[in-house]
Amino acid sequence: MKVHLIKRETIEDYILKNARSRASFEVWFSIIKRADWNAPNEIISTFNSADILGNGSERVVFNIGGNNF
Repeated sequence: MKVHLIKRETIEDYILKNARSRASFEVWFSIIKRADWNAPNEIISTFNSADILGNGSERVVFNIGGNNF
């Protein structure tokens, strides 16, 4: 299971406007690019602050930079 970014461009625009977020997003991008989870719950083992949306959902909210972004 790969992470599907709907619009990376939106994140890149955010980084340009919020320079202190760059390092956190670069780490996040590098991890999700290589990761291949079997189920959404496995994402929690990599990102323990991530939140699975709803019961049985395959959508995840990532708390980037200690939930600053």
